[in-house]
Amino acid sequence: MPQYRVSRLLPYTCEQLFTLVLDIERYPEFVPAYRRARVLCREVAALQVEQRVGFGPLVVNFRSRAEFAAPTCIFIRASDGPFRRLDVTWQFTPEGAGCRVSAETHYELTGVLASAMHGGLALMASRLLDAFARRAAQLYRAQD
Repeated sequence: MPQYRVSRLLPYTCEQLFTLVLDIERYPEFVPAYRRARVLCREVAALQVEQRVGFGPLVVNFRSRAEFAAPTCIFIRASDGPFRRLDVTWQFTPEGAGCRVSAETHYELTGVLASAMHGGLALMASRLLDAFARRAAQLYRAQD
């Protein structure tokens, strides 16, 4: 089962980065392959989300649940779609004058689309933190 781990020290607060990652509805604005993300239900410490991602002509829809403990962690698990398993765990740890952000992605695909989606998902997972670092720079450096 493919898994990807990335970690980076960023010059922002854990609260800023936690808020950025939890703002799932904005993902289509800056995360490659995201076409749509819509929160279906908001709970005290969880979100139910419907998402659409696309890799070229291949587009898939799925639902996920994001459980969180502000501002330290977010755990996202897909509940349907082409995934036998899709888990993304985000950790936010204060370090020096910034925050160490770690993202770990595990996924297993099922069905006919599995081989077609594997390459796109692998690339997306490996570049996920880059997209958030660029977005944080756009949002938070302007405030400094």
